[in-house]
Amino acid sequence: MVLLHDTRARMQLDRFMLGCAGLQRMTTTVLDADAFYSSNMDRFAEETRSIPMGELLLLPEQDFEVQSLLPLLSSKREMLIIDGLNSLYSLASDGRKSQQLSIFMKLLSHNARMNGSWVVATAFRTELGRKQEEQNHRSLTALGDLLIDTDFQGGAVRLKGHWPNRELVL
Repeated sequence: MVLLHDTRARMQLDRFMLGCAGLQRMTTTVLDADAFYSSNMDRFAEETRSIPMGELLLLPEQDFEVQSLLPLLSSKREMLIIDGLNSLYSLASDGRKSQQLSIFMKLLSHNARMNGSWVVATAFRTELGRKQEEQNHRSLTALGDLLIDTDFQGGAVRLKGHWPNRELVL
C-alpha cells in the first residue's frame, strides 16, 4: 500500500506506476474508486500507450458490494492498481462489508505472490499521529502487506520503505 499525504504527489506517483507498467509491457488493470484516472486520462495518455492490455474499472453505480470485486481475484493481469482505498474502505463501512474487504485484500495479496504479479493500492493518510505498529486490525493501513509512505518535497516524491537508503526519489 502506498500512503499519500499530499495530493500533488498523486499525479507523479500514478504516472510513475503507469510508466513502469509500460516499460515492462505489463497487462494492467486500474480499479478507479475515486474517478481520478478516468478524469485525468488525457494526462496519462503517454504512459498508457505502451501498456499492451490495459483496462479501467469503475465501481458499479448501485450500492457497493465487495463481491462485485471478486473477478479481480481470477484476473491474469500483471499489475492491479487500486486507486482510492479510502473510498473503498468508506463504502464498506458496515462491519460485514469491512470484513469482506479485508479478506478480499488479503486474497489479492496472496494471489499476487503466487502469480508473480503486483497489486498496488493507494490511500491518503487518515490516521494522523499514529504509528504503524500502534494501529489495530481495523485500520486502513492494515489492509496492505507492505506500507510505503510518501513525502512531497521540492517537486519530488519520496517513497519511504525498504530501499538501500530507506527511500526512493521520483
